[in-house]
Amino acid sequence: MGVTCRALSIMVALALPWGILETIEAQAGYEQDPTLVGVTVSGRVTFAGELPKKPKTLPVHRDSAFCGKAVPNESLLVDGGSRSIVGVVVSLEGVAKGKPFTKDEVLVFENHTCRFRPRVSAVSAGSQLEIMNTDPIMHNTHIRKDDRFGSTVLNVAQPAGAKVIRKPLLEVGALDIRCDAHPFMYASIHVFEHPYFVVTDEAGQFQLTQVPPGKYRLKMWHEALGYRESLLVVPAKGPVTVDLELRPEE
Repeated sequence: MGVTCRALSIMVALALPWGILETIEAQAGYEQDPTLVGVTVSGRVTFAGELPKKPKTLPVHRDSAFCGKAVPNESLLVDGGSRSIVGVVVSLEGVAKGKPFTKDEVLVFENHTCRFRPRVSAVSAGSQLEIMNTDPIMHNTHIRKDDRFGSTVLNVAQPAGAKVIRKPLLEVGALDIRCDAHPFMYASIHVFEHPYFVVTDEAGQFQLTQVPPGKYRLKMWHEALGYRESLLVVPAKGPVTVDLELRPEE
């Protein structure tokens, strides 16, 4: 691994002592700087260890004439060749001043083919959530804080052909989303107070742009693999390539 005039390649350890992480000051608000240039931090998240077996399908006990008798279990999607993981939320914590937020951000959230789409998403606080049902059956979108046992944020039913429901996402944190009529339906939305976050694509790749130099917490979340956190030092010049790994918690 070496530093060139064009790229800095870093392998991040995912089990750093907490004492090191505590040296990074907690973020107290976020200031936008439209003049910031910064560097690009990008990379790929891969699965470490023995590849998981193909999960069993999930049974359907209601509306099976439309949904089918079973649906795929999409809680952990790993490419067998590259080991890339889809749906990992990658974020940087500790950026006090950085790039502006995306204006008028809207997250379109669908009940579609007896699934929530997108399954995993991330937005800035203040974004607009638009909930719709494109299926010919009744769904409800039950949103709770943190997990399925958290307090309810929103619980709305949408029969076939119902109007789009709009709601601003103002509170920072993770949202757990389920359909009470179809227990196999699950999704999550992650709301941030800064713009330094992304969800890995089908190739397990991510990219964070206009990152100012500094020392940050790099956080990863995956619905089946949990949270991980590590130290990331961003230099004044880049770009920066970060290779990350996730493994099941023991």
